[in-house]
Amino acid sequence: MNSPSVISQDIRESAPGYSSWAGLYSTIFQINNFIYQVEQATFLSEQKKGYYLGQAYGLRAFYYFYLYRTYGRVPIVTEPKAAIKTPSSAEEGYTPRSQTEKETLDFIKADIEKSIQNFNGDYTIQSQKGQWSLAATQMLKTEVYLWSAKVLIDGQQPQSVQADLQTAKQAVETVIPRFTLLEDFARVFSSASVPASKGNSEIIFTIRYQQGEATNFFNNFLYAQSDDISGYVDDAGNPIPSDPLQVASSGAIIRYEYKIDLYDLYDKEDKRANATFLNFNKGSVRAVVMRKFLGTIVDGVRNYSDDYPIYRLAEAYLLLAEIKNKLGEDPTEEIMAVRRRAMGTAAPQFVRSDFEANELAIFYERTKEFVSEGKRWFDLRRMQDANGKPLVFRVDLPLVGVLEDVEGQRHKLLWPIDLGTMSADPTLQGDQNPGYSGT
Repeated sequence: MNSPSVISQDIRESAPGYSSWAGLYSTIFQINNFIYQVEQATFLSEQKKGYYLGQAYGLRAFYYFYLYRTYGRVPIVTEPKAAIKTPSSAEEGYTPRSQTEKETLDFIKADIEKSIQNFNGDYTIQSQKGQWSLAATQMLKTEVYLWSAKVLIDGQQPQSVQADLQTAKQAVETVIPRFTLLEDFARVFSSASVPASKGNSEIIFTIRYQQGEATNFFNNFLYAQSDDISGYVDDAGNPIPSDPLQVASSGAIIRYEYKIDLYDLYDKEDKRANATFLNFNKGSVRAVVMRKFLGTIVDGVRNYSDDYPIYRLAEAYLLLAEIKNKLGEDPTEEIMAVRRRAMGTAAPQFVRSDFEANELAIFYERTKEFVSEGKRWFDLRRMQDANGKPLVFRVDLPLVGVLEDVEGQRHKLLWPIDLGTMSADPTLQGDQNPGYSGT
């Protein structure tokens, strides 16, 4: 999708960029139907039932957490209505939005607990990390309770900050000892590594892509075969060949481009810079394209079949660092674990300071570690300055994607419900998110 209006945050109910609750309710219907069928099944052992239900409740909580962070109040649908009984009216076929954001968040927390109870301590991970697991549920629990401790709920300050932080800390600390960081950052993502890195020791949960089944969307972050890049050099002054990433004939096209400023955030010794980006220089012109998630060459054509990680160990470390910082504890060990993998003995020592300085250090570490892994916007919304204000309103810092804390901007923390969905669903009449009616 070409997304200039989304990138520039020109988001309206008539043109939201994503419609129909981002299509997630069709997936939630399948999960609800799965839960309904498994709970009634008599041919499964209790152990298998528990593992399957652990996966299903965890995934349902995962999807609802995305909906919650995007739309706030959402319809909480827990049964496969059409599979049980054909609705006799439009009203029967729809579910109203929850009355409060807290109602949605409490539902997500309850599903997480159902997932943990059903897994019954079974940390087995199926299908090379491409299926949900108990470790994935614990990572989700970490995120949910950290969010609950730091982000406004129904416009009010969180009520149980210390308890939620301790819950998040306990969840992530059960995950960390079960995984190990790869020494080479680039190998975390590459399908072309020898040995292949799919389902490696760092990955906790990933979206699986296999050659011949599906391809990811990162061909939209590359140069096209027709682009003239002759005469450019990299930062070391080495000439760049005509097709350095071998994208010829693979359908690459540069729809999305990162700013050179992001590349410049990395220390010179940071291996993540050139594992994430290929930079081009010619005189005063400097630019980057993605080289992360490049897939592999199949029959002479680049195939974009790298897995897309949702949770990996580096994030567990940095989430724990963020939790410790909010608790007033020392996050040095977790920050340095990520830095040392990126820079080895050249990694600059993190020096603990006040809350805001520590928070920004963790934020920038996440910025460099998780490029294109779907973390940035939610980091801006969750992470805070010294006064508890989300970084998304820190326009005084050189951060991309921030908003002014003024009327006409504040409401953009949440997404609008598109007009098509509003008009089709009778329970939504007059229930648009604030700030979007008539846009």
